[in-house]
Amino acid sequence: MRIKKKILQIMGEWWRQFKSDLTSKWAFVADKDSVDGIVCEKYEISKEKWTQFYQSRRDPSWEVTL
Repeated sequence: MRIKKKILQIMGEWWRQFKSDLTSKWAFVADKDSVDGIVCEKYEISKEKWTQFYQSRRDPSWEVTL
């Protein structure tokens, strides 16, 4: 059981780091339109999912929770 817990813990850390990287590298760039295609292709994210993620990060209420 400890191994399973540790694996899930590590995967959670990787997931949070991935979202942090997407936010810092891509979500706050000035020219969103040129970034959309790059992000979707590079990370194999659908356009809809990327738009949802992008909008959530650009929402002022998201910054308050930091």
